[in-house]
Amino acid sequence: MDASWQWKAPCVQNFDNPGTVISRTNFSGDPLDAPWTTDFTPNYARVENGTLVLSLETGKALNKFGNRPGFGTTVSSTRWMLYGTVSARIKAGSRSGGIISSFIYRNIMTGDEIDYEWVGKQPNEVQSNYYWRTPPTMDPKDIDYSHSRRHDIGQNLSDQYQIYTIEWLPDSLTWFINGQVVRTLLRSEVNGTKYPSTPSQIQFSIWDGGLADPETLDWAGGPTDWSDSHPKYEMFVDWVDIKCYTPTDPGTTPWPPKDQGFQGFVNPLAKDPSSLLAKEAIVLGQNAPTFSTLANGGLHWGRFYTSGRNLFGGKKSDATARCRQHGSMVWVSLMLSFLAWVL
Repeated sequence: MDASWQWKAPCVQNFDNPGTVISRTNFSGDPLDAPWTTDFTPNYARVENGTLVLSLETGKALNKFGNRPGFGTTVSSTRWMLYGTVSARIKAGSRSGGIISSFIYRNIMTGDEIDYEWVGKQPNEVQSNYYWRTPPTMDPKDIDYSHSRRHDIGQNLSDQYQIYTIEWLPDSLTWFINGQVVRTLLRSEVNGTKYPSTPSQIQFSIWDGGLADPETLDWAGGPTDWSDSHPKYEMFVDWVDIKCYTPTDPGTTPWPPKDQGFQGFVNPLAKDPSSLLAKEAIVLGQNAPTFSTLANGGLHWGRFYTSGRNLFGGKKSDATARCRQHGSMVWVSLMLSFLAWVL
């Protein structure tokens, strides 16, 4: 393991070291391998000049619609989070109709999701959205797509960096752009039930929606430009700042070290064929992520720390706040909540 990527004050992932992102095929299931994985082969993610770059390249495979969509990139955190605030300085890659860039919290098992998405159809806009319980086995016709909202920033978001923040709390969701609230959802507005509430990974991705099914093509503004003169389709992530939530100290809690995570009780659950972890492995087969296999016990929590950094002001080097770790009692409450959900 290359320890040089480890989190240090100001506790912001700056992508200064290529070792911060590894191929999922090289991920052992231990989150100390690296904080992020690139999830597909061929791999079109790279760390360059202190920036995470996700590329979309010409595709070779023919889909069921008779098209050859581009082959994209997804980068996922190797730790999971249950409530918290994530900010990222991003330049979208949606330079043509059909190209989708995204910043997501997602639980692939339950289908809970919270996101920002950029579509080439509206280069000056970003869309906020959330989903509740849309697992991989769900028929797309049964998914509720009505939660999306559009936010016009007044400039091409593929040309300029902006700071996008999603604050996910037990009773509310808030989306920010450059420190300004653009949307709030209260849990009470959805009767307290149809609300994302299961541990999630953080993901960044770019993909081709312009040569897919007619509904996706229309939403993305396709067909995608794959002419010889097409622009480069690249999404840039300058840095990511992650803060987990606990009732005793909201906004300043670190992602816990490996030995304070969910290992002790996820292992028994993973051995149960009826558990969500086992069902995920069955559904995804060889595509199941390493972290969900029975051998390594499923969910991993890790060494993402926090800072008192001002999320919306100054450059990366401006923050000098000291990182802190908290006691284990907080994680007792989180484990009990998660166990209640699973059972």
